[in-house]
Amino acid sequence: MEGFVIGNEAERQFYLAAAGIRMWYARESLPGAAPSPDFDFGVEDEPQFQPASEMPQIGRKSEPLSGDQGRERIAQLQSLMGNKPESGQKADNAGQKAADPLKAPPATEPRSETPETVPEASLPASEPVEVQQPEPVHRVCLTAWKGSRVMLLCHIAEDASFALQENLARNILRSIGETGVSQCRVVRWPLFNNLKVTLNSESDLVSVIASAFAGDAPTETLITLGLGDETQARLIERGLGRVPEIAFSGTLASLASDPSQKRLLWQSIRVLVPGR
Repeated sequence: MEGFVIGNEAERQFYLAAAGIRMWYARESLPGAAPSPDFDFGVEDEPQFQPASEMPQIGRKSEPLSGDQGRERIAQLQSLMGNKPESGQKADNAGQKAADPLKAPPATEPRSETPETVPEASLPASEPVEVQQPEPVHRVCLTAWKGSRVMLLCHIAEDASFALQENLARNILRSIGETGVSQCRVVRWPLFNNLKVTLNSESDLVSVIASAFAGDAPTETLITLGLGDETQARLIERGLGRVPEIAFSGTLASLASDPSQKRLLWQSIRVLVPGR
């Protein structure tokens, strides 16, 4: 505000308080600062501490009463309670009882929280519970190559070169006269790494194989290589909807490293060569 001048310290503090600014004063004089007599509020007197001897003793134990004083004290208490002693002997007995230490009541045995035992004859006979064994999860990796007459369904070894296995499968089909060879889709099972998922069941595997290969199966000949154990082979046959004409136990990876298995496979499939 132009032309507005604060006249004194009181006005300055008023406007600062209205603006929400809190004043601050040093508790001690700052080094090099000029004296401020207007803000010298004085020094509070330090509290006077009483010596320990003059302070009242709280919780001090009372001195024991003598025999006569104790009997008089007990008589006074009984008169206040409405029980007057008939003679000095009763007062002495009362004083003696008061002087005796209090005895704790005998400890009672804790009650057992366990239920009462029930005779075995009254318990109902429990029926044996049948524990269902989890359904085994099969592990397969399948693909197929098909020609005009023959389809070759093979187990693929994932730790071997896929290009090597594919060349070998195509050469097998060429050896029996198939020229136009195409590859089908690849099926890896289980579908989920978590084996507790219900979609990894045998029925799901059969339905996946049916959707992947059943429509591509030729009407003439089906050759399978390395389909695993008998149970797994039957599941694949259920998915295909047919039994293979030639089922060879060796895989493409084992054929690539074992010439003797190649000869056995050739003896099984050479009857499919046209003109023989």
